[in-house]
Amino acid sequence: MFAIMGATGQTGGMALAAILEAGRQARAIVRDPERARSVVGEGATLAKADLDDIDALTAALTGVEAAYVLNPVSVVADDVFAAAARTGAAIAEAIRRAGVPHVVALSSSGAHHAEGTGIVRSLHRFEAVLRGAAPSLTFIRATEFMENWGGMLGVAAEHGVLPSMRQPLDRREETVSARDVGRQVAQELLRPHAGERIVNLKGPAEYAPEDAARALSELLGKPVTAVATPRAEWEDGLIAAGLGASYARELAALYDAMNAGRAAFEPVGETRRGSVTLKEALAGLLAGSPG
Repeated sequence: MFAIMGATGQTGGMALAAILEAGRQARAIVRDPERARSVVGEGATLAKADLDDIDALTAALTGVEAAYVLNPVSVVADDVFAAAARTGAAIAEAIRRAGVPHVVALSSSGAHHAEGTGIVRSLHRFEAVLRGAAPSLTFIRATEFMENWGGMLGVAAEHGVLPSMRQPLDRREETVSARDVGRQVAQELLRPHAGERIVNLKGPAEYAPEDAARALSELLGKPVTAVATPRAEWEDGLIAAGLGASYARELAALYDAMNAGRAAFEPVGETRRGSVTLKEALAGLLAGSPG
């Protein structure tokens, strides 16, 4: 039995599907089983647990041979780091209490830095609190998700522009599809080991914002131009999109770090590349859009 957190999300959903396709049993850890069933499907069992509830998490993790864990920070938390610290501590304690033998945890490029990486600092702390919680521990440090362009697709389709906090617009950087992350998670769940392993996960190639705009031009059948969003507008724009002030500030700080090259991979661990191209990821987003 494999336990999967985030089974209704991008990486967890793909990991769950891959585990089931491999003929293994899976337990999806969800907040609302009734709502999750329509997303998860009938192949997995469901375990109800809030990620801050140590007792519920312990029950959900008991008896599994491996678990996929992640620390999704609430975008409206008053203090994103305090919220992430509470959740991370609860997850680590539940792993210890349940005696989970093998854990795969989602992290990020740049997570080896204690400071200077904005919201990724929460994952630096998540890694720290998980160390020693299980005898076999794998951190998947993924680069920026291609699916992060999803929030801009409506603007691109309507106005023919693709606003970008990634700058300069012609600089190609590492990016990976959440689909590839989920598939890698499944592979790592089936690969227990002694001690700690780091897997750095990248996409099949590097891409620039201008590459995303060109791909969208082809997919939408209309010209799309990448445009640099001025730094002074980042936080207000993120808040207007529904993020809390704390998350908006730290997400903007992450893009500062990425643009300055401070969120790159640490030269340790194993490196893997996914197969989903940026155009394929964008096509998937468009296919899932209303209308």
